[in-house]
Amino acid sequence: MNLNAGSVHSKATSMSDDATATTEFVYDALFSFDDLPNRKQKQQTRHTQKPQEDRAGSDQLQLGWYQVAKAPVPFNEDVFWKVLERWILEAPSIIPPVLKVEILHDTGEAGQNVHDSTSPFTLKREQLLLDSKTPFRAIQRKLLPRRSNKDPMMKEQIYFVRSLSMPSSCGEPSEEKKDSSLSKSARSYAIFAPVTITTTSSSSSSSLFNNNNIPQEQDEIQIMKASLPFYYPKIRGFRYGYIPDPEGEESDDADEDSDHRGEEQYEYEDREGVVEPNSSNTSASINEAAPANKAKALCKRFGWITLDLLLAGDEGEFTEKMQYAFKELFKKLYKWGVNTTKGFTKSRIQHDVMVPKDLYLKTYSRLKGMYAQKWMQAWPEKTDPRKFVFEDIAIASWLVALWELEREDECEHRHEHAPPQPQLQQQFQRKQTFVDLGCGNGLLTHILNEEGHKGIGVDIVARKVWDSYGVGTQLEARTLIPNEVELEDIDWIIGNHADELAPWIPIIAMRAKPMARFVVIPCCFFDLNGSRYSFPKGYPEGKYKAYQSYICSIIEICGYELQTESLRIPSTKNMALVGMRMKKEKQSGQDRHDNIDAQGSSNDDCRAKVDDLVRKSGLFVARLSDKDKQALQRSKYTAKMLAKENGCRKSTF
Repeated sequence: MNLNAGSVHSKATSMSDDATATTEFVYDALFSFDDLPNRKQKQQTRHTQKPQEDRAGSDQLQLGWYQVAKAPVPFNEDVFWKVLERWILEAPSIIPPVLKVEILHDTGEAGQNVHDSTSPFTLKREQLLLDSKTPFRAIQRKLLPRRSNKDPMMKEQIYFVRSLSMPSSCGEPSEEKKDSSLSKSARSYAIFAPVTITTTSSSSSSSLFNNNNIPQEQDEIQIMKASLPFYYPKIRGFRYGYIPDPEGEESDDADEDSDHRGEEQYEYEDREGVVEPNSSNTSASINEAAPANKAKALCKRFGWITLDLLLAGDEGEFTEKMQYAFKELFKKLYKWGVNTTKGFTKSRIQHDVMVPKDLYLKTYSRLKGMYAQKWMQAWPEKTDPRKFVFEDIAIASWLVALWELEREDECEHRHEHAPPQPQLQQQFQRKQTFVDLGCGNGLLTHILNEEGHKGIGVDIVARKVWDSYGVGTQLEARTLIPNEVELEDIDWIIGNHADELAPWIPIIAMRAKPMARFVVIPCCFFDLNGSRYSFPKGYPEGKYKAYQSYICSIIEICGYELQTESLRIPSTKNMALVGMRMKKEKQSGQDRHDNIDAQGSSNDDCRAKVDDLVRKSGLFVARLSDKDKQALQRSKYTAKMLAKENGCRKSTF
């Protein structure tokens, strides 16, 4: 097996008016979990590879670093460190079960010996982890789980080290051999090791490898298996490495003397890691096209990334899930490095604009614990509860958190302009009222009612699950003609995937007395007249974005200041369009309600524009419910059969 065999995938891309052929690197990792000592012990075969000698002295655990993955990469060491920096700070993006990360200690890049009073390990154990290298940075962080009632919090120690080394073979102990010919090649490592595990069942914490003693070998793994979160590998440590390729550095210098390298040069390249462009390769390539000015950088091997595990052979066989997790993380390290080299920033939707992430997740965790399991088990509808239950819980969590912030803002604003008055304080702590138009299964309405918000849900037809909510949940089945809807004393109007009512939500809110706030989450594409929306020619960003723009134009005509939020829900239609205040700046001494009333009374031209828009759209025609459609089909079928029977009778006379 050739451990250094990377590959280059050749593809033509147009970088100018003249077509220019470029090549791009392909992810080609080699894994060797089957060669680990714990796997070989299970197969009762003699393990011929001896783990690395302990350079710190005679340690009773006899640990060794074993390399399990290696892949050539088209990026340099600086990119490797940039990615690892992001990984440490953005743990939830790498480990989904983690809610957030707290940095407890960071020595920074001071270039000093980082073993001090803050180190969680004994000097001997630290040297085992560091493999007799001197770290230039040490970081201790705390990983807080999303499921705080089920998964434990844990602490993790991270070291950044660099040393001169030779590339080692995959599946063998990471035996390092210094060579003067590779004086430029400094192998870099980011080492991760568990420190303290605090369980949820007890306030006590178990410290692995604490400063007083090293636990017995057989007890250490048992402690990790019992105390570490399910997502964390039950091993004493692991590390990601980077090995520069001296030839890659030299070729980089040579490339500066030429305009570009032709495709033919790659076909006959004899360097390791480069194959003929027309050769077959089963690895999946990174599909993002490289910018023209970085094409050369992305088709050369700058080095290798590696993954090593600190093992003693007593960890037990790695499960398929754990191997899969390591492989996915290794691939993600490669992809992030490639994208960083390209200067590529993934276009991500901005979450948590109106509601802080911590508040939302705290609220979501609470509501999920109260409602998820109950309705997952008792869902009477044919729809998939895994989607609808969790989606409605997520939307309810966001609304409850948003309304909590709104009440706090009202109280603070009142206190700034007037002395505290118990009656006014009680008034503005009153929970918001709402109407949920097109409420569907009604679960969102039910949760908001249960959370103390008075409101009603309306839909064209009742659902089976409505009877399960109880008398505390107000739901109505009736057909609405939106141009005739008049609401009074309602704080919020909700349009969650409200179909043909979606474009009407801001209009109904503006016409309410007093003016209401609203949130609309568009889904299906309907016009104001109830028919399917006709898209204008050309919508390069897609139909959903074009329909959002249509709803936003109505919000603009209604005079609201538009706010948007990408909701954390299991749906691609997750954009919430919110109107909480009118576009005119709030004047001093006015709260939101005073501002909306003043705007409503002085904004007759806005109402006139809305009336004109409604008049031009034509008469709204409500769609038939599924129940009515079935009844109509049955009546048509009956009439057809009667006509056929009458025809047969006439023919007999």
